[in-house]
Amino acid sequence: MDIPNSMKYALRKSQSVDATTILRQFASGNGSSFDTATNEIRINVSADGFLDGSKSYLYFTIKNKNGSAGQNLILDSDALCWVDQIRIESQGAVLERIERCGVYNNVLGKYRSGLGKVQARNGKCGGPPQSADMSLNGEEIVENTQLTVACPIPSGFLHGHMGRAIPQGTNFDIVIRVNSVAAQCFKWESAAHTSFTIENPRFYAPVYRVNNPDVMGDYGAALMERGISWSGDVAKTYINSVSAGTGPQPLQINDRSESLKSLVSVMRGTTTTVDATANSQSTSILTGLTEMRYVIAGQNYPQDSVLYSATDSGRLYEEAQKALATGNQTHCEPNVSSTNFNSTDGIMAVDLRKFDDESLSMTGLNTAATASPNLLHLQLTGAVASELVTFAICEAVFTLDGRGSVSVRT
Repeated sequence: MDIPNSMKYALRKSQSVDATTILRQFASGNGSSFDTATNEIRINVSADGFLDGSKSYLYFTIKNKNGSAGQNLILDSDALCWVDQIRIESQGAVLERIERCGVYNNVLGKYRSGLGKVQARNGKCGGPPQSADMSLNGEEIVENTQLTVACPIPSGFLHGHMGRAIPQGTNFDIVIRVNSVAAQCFKWESAAHTSFTIENPRFYAPVYRVNNPDVMGDYGAALMERGISWSGDVAKTYINSVSAGTGPQPLQINDRSESLKSLVSVMRGTTTTVDATANSQSTSILTGLTEMRYVIAGQNYPQDSVLYSATDSGRLYEEAQKALATGNQTHCEPNVSSTNFNSTDGIMAVDLRKFDDESLSMTGLNTAATASPNLLHLQLTGAVASELVTFAICEAVFTLDGRGSVSVRT
């Protein structure tokens, strides 16, 4: 959160500032049980203080409604695999939208998962345990039983840069859509029995209250005068189809962002995404790929094509490791072995940041005024029919004004 100078001065005047914190709960306002038919969860978040999204989580129960032996379900990597879309809305305006959210969450789980994060994901979110070749299977829920989990939401609005809190006075809705295709929600033991519900979803976050009238008076004045801003990395989603066969395939992305930090593309075979007994949300393949490059405003990124084969995967892995780095990292810490990169975890990506110093803002490539199409060029040999999802990770600046309205600039 951007603290105004007057508020900083008021804070410096006091040896200490009287403040309190409490872990607040926000429940869904449109029901308590959701499935593929009743599939939109809406949670209103209206905090009477500064909300710490970096320490927030979604708490819910997954019920396996199947009744007989041989009808269990397995989490497809972790417990957010049933989420198809997440939106952050305020007064009817969409501030952030993540399509194919289960896929995006699983990519982050694999590529930003040092040992400590893997163990935490396993303990809280039902994710797979640590191993040299990380399994795509999370926890198993047998027939007529349930599992309750606490999962961070992969939202740039909530997880702002530098861990900044969401300003007091921000009112917003978290809207979560259950995937309408039950076969894609989990890995099922039986393709004929895919009944489940998501029960009692609640959002938890610490809320801080500053009880010093002088400080809050300066805060209110700054809010009325120019608004309060904070920023975070959001993922825009672009979906294409890859045809089976051999030859070049250009795929349009056409992102328009003021600060595009990276592009991350995930290819999933069509037969896998419709197979109820397969890992539909966490399997990403490179089948048939021989080379790739992104083209933005007529310029290649990287400068030359990245070649790929099972014996030449290092450069593609390198680009993925840089593209998904956060904070002041130059490379992320993935839990993806070379074996799995070539089979179930491989992705295409490019890092577009101008500087390594993440304390600077707007460090990505400006594509907002690009007139020509942005493309992903693939060269394929023996490709299978696939869906290709590209996540354009860009900076977003959110601003709360004195009327209580929140706007976003990306």
